[in-house]
Amino acid sequence: MEQKVCAMFASNPDARACAESIALRYQTSGMQVVFSAQTQFEAAYAQAQESKMTHLLYFQDTEHITMASFADEMGGFCVDILVSDLQLP
Repeated sequence: MEQKVCAMFASNPDARACAESIALRYQTSGMQVVFSAQTQFEAAYAQAQESKMTHLLYFQDTEHITMASFADEMGGFCVDILVSDLQLP
């Protein structure tokens, strides 16, 4: 059975507008998106796990994202990506 994507977006305060803008684009396209008020990666990571999210996209700044995936059977993983790496709807 395929797992539905539920993504949490969080950010450093300086990247909040960028994160909110991109989250809205995904949400408008039909993806389940939650925006977290957490401004620290560790707190956002814990919140995403507790909320049973499949992904966390934490915007370090307006160019760099740490993405955590909890959907993997092996317990998930984290990877650093660029905003330009996202496939925007």
